[in-house]
Amino acid sequence: MDDSRDRTGAATGRTRPGTATVVPFERGPFAGLGADDLRTLHGLGTRRVYAHNEALMIEGEPGDRVVVLLTGWVKVVAATEDGGEALLAVRQPGELVGELAVLDGEPRSASVLAVRTSTTREIGAAAFLDYLADRPAAALALQRSVTRKLRLATRYRIDVGHGTGLARLARTLLILLDSCGVPTEQGLRIDIPLSHADLAALARLSAASVERSLRTLRDQGAVRTGYRGLVVRDRTPLAAAAGLALPTDRGGRS
Repeated sequence: MDDSRDRTGAATGRTRPGTATVVPFERGPFAGLGADDLRTLHGLGTRRVYAHNEALMIEGEPGDRVVVLLTGWVKVVAATEDGGEALLAVRQPGELVGELAVLDGEPRSASVLAVRTSTTREIGAAAFLDYLADRPAAALALQRSVTRKLRLATRYRIDVGHGTGLARLARTLLILLDSCGVPTEQGLRIDIPLSHADLAALARLSAASVERSLRTLRDQGAVRTGYRGLVVRDRTPLAAAAGLALPTDRGGRS
């Protein structure tokens, strides 16, 4: 059993040894690895299930492991100076979390919370670093993944750091759409349970501004909101609201 903790730091005891769980690496950092590298990686660590809102990692803790998300979704949050909580990112199945603290040995800079029941494979820091040392292709893939995350974080700060509330919310929805949009009869549904407060945190807006902007986007026919979540009905007005040119290589997604 590993030393995974709940939000209070108490051991949960809900891990169990794993052997060769198939990890959905199609979107993850190790998608292009060869069969032998992947087989070895699949054999590392333990499998664990987290309940809704349970912490996978807590800000300030040591980086004792990395976590591969197998099912479910998680959000990355950090404490603010006023005692609040800033939503930094959402992560989907196949993605790796916790690698920065393992790589640099510094305390975790953010917490990671499950936003729905999530299954993970957790690999201890020493085992993961040994794996990278023995597998140059995996080390290079991780380096590229970390670089991509840093580039996306920079792009995200630029996209949501200026403009009207409507533009910032529209850009945030486009980012979410590309990472977790699921086709439905009504359009593309953002397949992660985000409250208006979560959207406000991601777009760096007030809850009132999010409400006004969603109302405008609904009136324009761009989105539909309801108990099943938020659906983007037409990407064109959403891109226009964001002040962005709509790319032509979306594979038919509208």
